Amino acid sequence: MNRSLWTQTLSKQSSPPWPCSTCKKGTLALVTNSLLYKETVWSKRARRDEDWSPEYITYAFTAWVKCNNPSCGDEAAVAGEGGAEPCDDGEGGTDYSLFFSPHFCTPMPDFFELPKKCPAKLALEVRAAFKLFWSDPSAASNRVRIALEQLMDHLEIQKRCKNKNGKFDKLSLHHRIEVFSKTEPEIGAQLMALKLLGNTGSHDGGVIRNDVLDAFEIVEHALLELIEHRSQRLAALAQALTEKHRPGARKPKLPF
Repeated sequence: MNRSLWTQTLSKQSSPPWPCSTCKKGTLALVTNSLLYKETVWSKRARRDEDWSPEYITYAFTAWVKCNNPSCGDEAAVAGEGGAEPCDDGEGGTDYSLFFSPHFCTPMPDFFELPKKCPAKLALEVRAAFKLFWSDPSAASNRVRIALEQLMDHLEIQKRCKNKNGKFDKLSLHHRIEVFSKTEPEIGAQLMALKLLGNTGSHDGGVIRNDVLDAFEIVEHALLELIEHRSQRLAALAQALTEKHRPGARKPKLPF
């Protein structure tokens, strides 16, 4: 996952090269002259303040981005808010350039490529978190927590346990991750961190975008390990190469 892609802003001429969610091959580029913006009422009123400066300006904007893959060409709508930031005017003075921060995009690009065998319900929750990243990081972290429930279901981690009265109690996500961690302690610790972040997002709301980016990196790694079994596959490839090329190994005859 390229973290820097998701913290960049748009200008009137360009947009970050987000991956196309339709073809998975191209990247999105700003459609020429599609970015429209207007100054907000609050911003206009702020101009009356004697301490006003251009840095107080706020805009609302909409724009279109289009996939640069000729065989795709799908488009997405982007909306958010903008402002002005100081920059060098090239003559030793100060000028101001406009920037536009996205809050929504539809269809929303994937922050990373989900495994082909990712269960539909799990993918749905991960993509719901993607959609909320810009507008509500706390809500995004909560959707990651829900995705963990789906992951536990996919891994067939028990949902209930028998109590001392012989009846079955529902296991919390916390306890299910503890059960999982008995066989996968390293990834289990990472998933527990996601669960704690989700708790904060649900109750305190003190989650920032960098927290969610951290969570997405962990989710990407966990899905690759638990669904695609990447480490196991690489270990098998390494073992095969070792057996084939170790000193004294019988070398296969070449076809020429």
